[in-house]
Amino acid sequence: MKSTALRLLPIAAMTSMLWACGGSSTPGQSGPNPSSAPSAPNPASGTTPTPTAQASLLVSRGVYDPSFTVTGTLPYNATPETTNASPVSAVTPGTYPNVFTTEGTTPDGNFGVTADIVIDQWAAGATSPTTYLDVTAAAKKGGFDFTTSFASKSELAMNLSQDGTAITFNGYNAPIDSIDLSNSNTPGVIDPTNPDVATPTYRTVAQLNLATKAVTFTNTNAYSGNNGRASVLVGGQYYIVGNAGNSGSSPNPTYGQLDMLTMNTGVQTIAAGSSCAFSQPVGTFFSGNSSTYAAPTSCGLGTITDALSSTTFAKKTNAGGNQFGFSLTALSQPYDKTGKDANFRGLFLAPDGTLYVSKGSGSNGVNTVFQVGAAGALANGAKFSDLQNVAITPLFTAPTTAWSGAPGAANEPASNATLTTALTTASATSWPMSWNTGFPFGMWMPKTNTNLMFVADEGDGDPADMTIGSGGLWVYQKSGSTWTAIAHITQGLNLGQAYTVTDTAGTYGTAGAKYTTSADGLRNITGQINSDGSYTLYAITSTANNSLGTTFDAGADSNQLVKITLSVSGTTVTTSGFSVMQTAPYGQVLRGVTMTSR
Repeated sequence: MKSTALRLLPIAAMTSMLWACGGSSTPGQSGPNPSSAPSAPNPASGTTPTPTAQASLLVSRGVYDPSFTVTGTLPYNATPETTNASPVSAVTPGTYPNVFTTEGTTPDGNFGVTADIVIDQWAAGATSPTTYLDVTAAAKKGGFDFTTSFASKSELAMNLSQDGTAITFNGYNAPIDSIDLSNSNTPGVIDPTNPDVATPTYRTVAQLNLATKAVTFTNTNAYSGNNGRASVLVGGQYYIVGNAGNSGSSPNPTYGQLDMLTMNTGVQTIAAGSSCAFSQPVGTFFSGNSSTYAAPTSCGLGTITDALSSTTFAKKTNAGGNQFGFSLTALSQPYDKTGKDANFRGLFLAPDGTLYVSKGSGSNGVNTVFQVGAAGALANGAKFSDLQNVAITPLFTAPTTAWSGAPGAANEPASNATLTTALTTASATSWPMSWNTGFPFGMWMPKTNTNLMFVADEGDGDPADMTIGSGGLWVYQKSGSTWTAIAHITQGLNLGQAYTVTDTAGTYGTAGAKYTTSADGLRNITGQINSDGSYTLYAITSTANNSLGTTFDAGADSNQLVKITLSVSGTTVTTSGFSVMQTAPYGQVLRGVTMTSR
């Protein structure tokens, strides 16, 4: 485990060195920032309310290396415990964007390439970024490799620490241009059935001190086989969300191997700067076969005593079902596949110290927002005192009907007619964010009213649903102990309407190369309170329906930064809709957003 502080120069000099003003933020490119291209910032029109504090907006980006070509055999083995009898070769050409047809045209469903992480800073009232920090380059100068996986959609969320002094975000302890790391094992948690045979790689938490501009890194063995997605710093402790496990089927894993992964997924915690790379699961332990859990007494994973430990896992059975924090049995459902009820991706620490997480992908569990522990449990720098006595509970109530949300699912409304009716003529509560009827991602609450929650909905990725608003922004209001959706907003997102992204300078090979894509919903969000009591929210869009074809990974689309100002009076939400602040340049993606203060 390595923790590195980037104190390269005295603070003032380091700030000017690491935070660049203007210019290019694409490796190997010079000249104007690509965001000035035709597909770039489109500032909102009209009068903008004044924020109550001059906080800056931070936006994280992934920047694909334009000089990199993927060639040769990919690190994929369908039978990983034996010799690779059917190696998978890279697609041709192996350059951006064609390389991101790999998942759709080869058996390698793990495909990704590590890329630069850049953080843009938008000053209050700015119409374009004023400075940027190339985190990957800064880390490299300090002797540390830190990257994101392009085109993993759920990475690089940013969160302001509980005390407001730092932001945190997640990546990989690996150099740029490494292949298939987002589904690799971690060094301390090896699943031998994982068909991703790339080098085991730490999932790393980065912490940027807002005052000193020092960046520190803490390696973890969490989320082996998948990715860490978001983290927040509270009282010297990181709370992290992500998903673990990428087990194969030739052979299937044993129940013991899945138990190892269930201790490695969901909500995890580790001390900032820990010399031990093993994080610990947060949440009550549930078992479908009388297994028991004992927390570790030294550096390492805990121990699950499971009578089925050496038995090969049998899919589509209820045997096992070991979970931390939340289990479908809490909703009177059968035990689910071990570890998969905690496939969380969004994380938000409310101003009152309550921790929330979201689940919006995968075929197990419940897609909704969850509360982690008691209200206010992490207030004033407090920590969870007993990790195995923390309930993770669905925040919203289940609707009367359950559509799985997957395109083509057996219970999907015919031609989406029922869904169309629910979204266009019924109240927002007809399609609440729970029970796999929505795809929640980021969340935000104003510090002046923690009975309001704004929830980003990524959308279902089905082009047939985009124009009727399967994604967007939900506004939830709490009355007593009940949360109710009072609005679902898509106005101005232009869901399903194609926009063009152009490589004007030919950075990725051909000047004028272009494609079209469409907004499908929202991923990460943040917000601020304005002087008139209204709220301005900033969000990152999800995309779908790229013109490069159905085999193209939508996570590699140049998506958008959008904003919306709205007012809430009682149960009435008033807004003129979203406007686009920026479209990511060709070969780049936008991921996380946060304010530098609450």
